[in-house]
Amino acid sequence: MATANTFFGTGGIDASLQFELGGDNIGAAFLTTLTTFIPFFTSRSSMSDIIAMGVYTAVRSCGGPAVPIRTGRIDATSAGPPGVPLPQNSLYTFEQQFLRTGFNTTEMIQVVACGHTIGGVHAVNFPQIVLPGSAPPNDYKLLDTTTQFDSKIASEFVAGDPIDPLSVGPSVGSGMNSDARVFGADGNVTITQLADPATFASVCTAMLQKMIEVVPSGVALTDPIVPYDIKPDALQLTALAGGSQLLFTGGIRVRTTVRPASQIASVQIVYIDRSGNSNAGTISTTQVGNAAGFDDSYTFYGFSASLPSSTSISAFNVFITLTGGATELHDNNGNGFPVHDTIMLQSSQSCMTLTGSLTVVAAVRNTVTAPSVNLILTSKTSQSGSPVPALRTSTIAMSQGEVLGLYTLYSATTALASNQTQDTKFDVSIGSVADTFKSTGDLSSTCGILGPGGSSSSATTLSTSTLPTTSIVPINSTTSANPTTSTTSTTTASSTALPSESGYLYQGCYTDSLSARVLNGKHTSDSGMSYSSCATFCSLYAYFGVEFGDQCYCGTGFSNPTSLAPESDCSVACTGNAAEVCGASKRLNVFRSTNAASTAPSNITVPGYTYAGCYTDSVGARVLSNASLSGSAMTLEKCAAFCEGYLYWGTEYGQQCYCGSALAETTTQKLEGYCGYVCAGNGTEICGGGSLLSLYQRSS
Repeated sequence: MATANTFFGTGGIDASLQFELGGDNIGAAFLTTLTTFIPFFTSRSSMSDIIAMGVYTAVRSCGGPAVPIRTGRIDATSAGPPGVPLPQNSLYTFEQQFLRTGFNTTEMIQVVACGHTIGGVHAVNFPQIVLPGSAPPNDYKLLDTTTQFDSKIASEFVAGDPIDPLSVGPSVGSGMNSDARVFGADGNVTITQLADPATFASVCTAMLQKMIEVVPSGVALTDPIVPYDIKPDALQLTALAGGSQLLFTGGIRVRTTVRPASQIASVQIVYIDRSGNSNAGTISTTQVGNAAGFDDSYTFYGFSASLPSSTSISAFNVFITLTGGATELHDNNGNGFPVHDTIMLQSSQSCMTLTGSLTVVAAVRNTVTAPSVNLILTSKTSQSGSPVPALRTSTIAMSQGEVLGLYTLYSATTALASNQTQDTKFDVSIGSVADTFKSTGDLSSTCGILGPGGSSSSATTLSTSTLPTTSIVPINSTTSANPTTSTTSTTTASSTALPSESGYLYQGCYTDSLSARVLNGKHTSDSGMSYSSCATFCSLYAYFGVEFGDQCYCGTGFSNPTSLAPESDCSVACTGNAAEVCGASKRLNVFRSTNAASTAPSNITVPGYTYAGCYTDSVGARVLSNASLSGSAMTLEKCAAFCEGYLYWGTEYGQQCYCGSALAETTTQKLEGYCGYVCAGNGTEICGGGSLLSLYQRSS
């Protein structure tokens, strides 16, 4: 925001920060933040939009209000003008700098207080503010007495007892006590108002939204993002061998915040065929996983069904039947959810090899004519002066191949750089119609062959709920049967013995995601990675998984939706034992312990208390609301001692502790795999998850 000039309509939240590192933007935090955001940077999510979402995430994860998020920001391609507020600036300079960005004096005080309720100052960056060696162990001082998003920054200042290093201490002598100057700009009127928790939360919601909506003129932001009740996910049509049948796969995400999954009897898809028949058939779904955000919970329902290609599909509606018999129709505002078979990615015949060769195959309906069929690639390439890559789009004409019934196959092969093989997005298009936003990271390392019978034998018939073997699996699946076959027979991996490790049952090769890890306990990377070293590292967990040769992940269960992938997808040798296979990029070899003691955290016994399970929580309506504590030294024992006298206590997000005499009725129990954060003060203990409590009850 500091680069903004609202008088001229320039600067603001435009990601110009990526070109402005160093200088006035001191410290490693800026680079760390941008690097963390890079995996989420795509043609559909600008870096500036991600930065705005980072504000929302930081505030919510620290207990603050939900800041409305609107998207549509456009990234800058160069640095903005200088003008970052510095702690040594005079009050007049501060007022002029904030006025330039659209904030008057009152709003300046408000937005500074809202921003400074979390975080602190590092001595290495500002030795005039925090003396080196004065704040062990990390030479870092908080701006108030808590790590939560709360009004302490204001109330402690008003009470005359702040710990804020920008108000007291060495900063006074060096003239860098900027918070004291800003907060006192109107005789403490505004900062006194902000000492009230309710006022602070309300004002900060408005001020932080205003801050992230400072954008260059000409940028049109969308309406605030609101989660859909029903959202189709990963829809894909695939032509099967012979071309007479199509495989329709995907999922339906159902928001269960106000409609618990336990009250849902079934989720069905009623589809409209190509001719407009609105009741062409019904597809049943199967519950395959759950997820939870800061305020909402979701349940995922997967499906896979074969459709006749002669009539195909053009759209569908979703019917939900509740256990009480009531039904819900979700029809996308009367338009249905659109699907087309004009052009379809043939993912099973496409591949991204380990040597960097990308082959993409698409099926085009024979009745469609256009000058060309194209593969459109959007890759990340390095750019001068920024740690954030630029997006480069290229178009490759696809070559016509064999006719497959009502469809014709087209293909293209191209080489990608090693750093582009896992996160390049691509579309296949004909004229103005396309199958879009596919990822190279989701492709197998070997291209399949569409032979007689193809994969049609794995497709279900209509109105059944059985999913193919590659469907998303339930969290904490209790099956112990090892996979006995691979979905392809063209690679060496399918003809070798399956991975094994003493004391563990091999579960298979699973898909993984950078943003939603399947195993979300502790993790490590090691140039000497092997099954045994990862098993030792994860000895307190029920599951361990190895990925991309040198990565190891632990978990008490599957914490995010995943799919069983072909064994050939897991093909990268372990760095510490070349005879073992340690997954691949976004592919995880998963093992489950046969030791009953490790099927749940070893820390669930706390004297005087009984472990109740993993329960949902909400920042806006805490399950345990009597008292709370947060800190980087959190352990189960510390939380139990803090909550002595209360009937319940629970740990959350690795470092938060909550106490209560009663449980809020809004909470629901989750499977153990969801609570996978180790305690900040004891790596052998589990302290909840994101908006999830590891809950304990006083023993009778």
